[in-house]
Amino acid sequence: MKVMKKDKVVSIWFGNLKSERELFEFVQEKYDDDGVFIPSPFMEAFGTGKYDPDFQEVLFEEDLLEASYAETFIDKIDNISGNSVILLYDFCYTGQVREASNFRFIGTFNYAKTD
Repeated sequence: MKVMKKDKVVSIWFGNLKSERELFEFVQEKYDDDGVFIPSPFMEAFGTGKYDPDFQEVLFEEDLLEASYAETFIDKIDNISGNSVILLYDFCYTGQVREASNFRFIGTFNYAKTD
């Protein structure tokens, strides 16, 4: 799989889920008893491969402006809809899947780190 890491790019998905717990379960990676990595349902649905969870941000029923660095990219997003948002920073999603599991890929956007 092609590495999708790219500095100062954020990939964003909007979705509709019933609860914050459902959102966190959707993005939670796991390990089995032998320490073998089990991809999250999100990783499987969109084929992202493994990524560093430190660069992931999820919002449930929050304004997108609450996201890190949002002021540097929010004006580029046309249609903000859904109660759940998944953001992967320094990650340029190039997959073919645009909609899956109640989520829709919105796009990749340049962002700037602010203080």
